[in-house]
Amino acid sequence: MKLEYANVTANDNREITAYTNNYKLSDNTDTLGQEFTFDLVSNPIDANMANLQLAMGGKVIFSNDISNNNRTSFNDSAVSQDLRQIFTGIIVDGKKSGINKYSYTAFDYAFYLNKSETSIQYNDIDGTTAIRQVCDKNGVPLGSVPIINTKIKKVYEGTPVSDVIKDILKQATEETGYKYRIEVRGSELFIEDYKDLVLDVAITGIVGDYNYTESIQDMKNRVLIISSSEKNEQVLANVEDADSIKQFGVLQKVQKVEDKEKSKAMQVAKKYLADLNKIKQTFSVRVLGDDAVRSGRILNFNQPIIGMEGKFLIKNCVHDYGVNHTMNLELIKQE
Repeated sequence: MKLEYANVTANDNREITAYTNNYKLSDNTDTLGQEFTFDLVSNPIDANMANLQLAMGGKVIFSNDISNNNRTSFNDSAVSQDLRQIFTGIIVDGKKSGINKYSYTAFDYAFYLNKSETSIQYNDIDGTTAIRQVCDKNGVPLGSVPIINTKIKKVYEGTPVSDVIKDILKQATEETGYKYRIEVRGSELFIEDYKDLVLDVAITGIVGDYNYTESIQDMKNRVLIISSSEKNEQVLANVEDADSIKQFGVLQKVQKVEDKEKSKAMQVAKKYLADLNKIKQTFSVRVLGDDAVRSGRILNFNQPIIGMEGKFLIKNCVHDYGVNHTMNLELIKQE
């Protein structure tokens, strides 16, 4: 493992691996961006360990040896053979505990999307163009964006850039039923359909901390698609699962679509029913770590003894880089 620090304004560039530890990298599907935390020792009474603390806004780069993935033991050789950059971001929080311990939190460059506000107006343009425009206006490098035909007609004033993008995608999902993942990799923003984020990673074993819950609180077994016109709230599509209604009672979702999209109403209704008409199964497990794994990805499991077979969406992912590289995953079963 290797952790580097750079503060351009102070001309302070150094490797800080030797006096840092407790590296943790986490993200969640409900938030935009990865969080990296670590501890640092700076001892004012030791001349060799004094004044090592870091500045707010400083850049950190964390790299891991890929041989440390999916290993039951850790071998930290003097010279790493295949280091790969796992995280790049800026320090946003710092805390001092006692005389010599500092704890830092860094976020990837999605931090700027969440904190920087913008104003922009859309006059009935497609979602793809709308996203490109807000990124261009705010200097956000765009790695990829899918074709989104949903028409956007809205004014955003003093709105975080990330919220503008999320709202565009929300409108697209409400119209089509397709869901999208937003994330930053390196310095670029990537927007992709969840179905394209299936990982080819073998989970070799459960390390521990296994938990399972199930719930029907988010279940919907009837979907109505209605016109968004205030003058004509016509039902455009109605789909339901009679067996589910018989067992759980009516749990109905009402979704509005633009009149110009009414030809897609049945398709949208079926997508929502397929997505929502299920008992939500959530698993929490601790497994051997793999740097390719992060939230928003879909993993294949083959653990029949604990009921984990098939595809699972990673809702929350926390990597711990210590004596062993492990991950704590919150997973939602996918059909």
